[in-house]
Amino acid sequence: MTPKPGFDANYFILEGDIELMTSTPSQNIHEAFASFGRTDFLMKQSVVPVVAWGEGDDFIRCIGTASIISCTGYVMTAAHILMDPFDSGYGATRQGNQMVLADKLNFGVFVPYNPAYGSRGFRYFGFHKFWLWGQWKESPLIYERDRFEYLTDIAICKIGEMPYGAAHQPLNLSLNPFVPGEAAYALGYAEMGDIPLDYGKDGMIIKDFQMDLFVSVGEVMRVFPENHLQKDVPTPGPSFDFNAKIPGKMSGAPIFGGQGAVIRGAVSRSFSGERHAFGAMLGPAMHLPLDEPQITGRTLRTLVETGNEGMARVQGAGL
Repeated sequence: MTPKPGFDANYFILEGDIELMTSTPSQNIHEAFASFGRTDFLMKQSVVPVVAWGEGDDFIRCIGTASIISCTGYVMTAAHILMDPFDSGYGATRQGNQMVLADKLNFGVFVPYNPAYGSRGFRYFGFHKFWLWGQWKESPLIYERDRFEYLTDIAICKIGEMPYGAAHQPLNLSLNPFVPGEAAYALGYAEMGDIPLDYGKDGMIIKDFQMDLFVSVGEVMRVFPENHLQKDVPTPGPSFDFNAKIPGKMSGAPIFGGQGAVIRGAVSRSFSGERHAFGAMLGPAMHLPLDEPQITGRTLRTLVETGNEGMARVQGAGL
């Protein structure tokens, strides 16, 4: 990963040369365009900003970062990112044990077009399913809202498939945990601001905005595999901490281990102005249920093992 000139080697905007991700490009031109381009464009096909806006809003909220983990559109982010519309009170309510999004709320991710199409732009993919694990806690105080107590800060969402028969560009997942001393690489939209909107006779107009992908590099210091039981640190569930600069908009971002080859976790929380952050472990969450009314027994691990959703099986020393 190449830093943009003028940036620190441990915290920088990603740049890169023109690359082709495969030696056998797809015959589908749309799929080929998604796998050809500069390094930063290719990573933006897989590491995506989480956004939200309601009908009539004058801006789009940039909430955090997510990563695409299957060809069919499974996405991983932080659970607290998914709960933001409820926690911040702009587009979700509790109904029983579920969080229900308002009909007029757009909540999902942006995936950029390849400039080879001849224009700059992106596709919006809304979350139409999501899974997070924990339980609601009701407050005895009338003026306090209910809150969700997380079992883990890992969350899984589902977006629509790419159009024209193309596939999303997924990242590799690892069951293995970080170990102290291992290098950790977080990729996310650290400094992406809210996006101004305008309205004309033809509808909503999205004004120009920056969508820079930042890389933050650090070293894992401690791991807390039993944190869901022992509550050693405030990050919910099995977790780890690492010494990297992690601004708020990187919440939910993938954290790579194995020398940058596989995702081992997601950014959970950080401390402003400090090189210290916590990540949620992915491995334990791979076994949690992804149930639906007519589907039981499905987990991230079973999706990887069956291969039906286009999730890579990665094996080898250190992965």
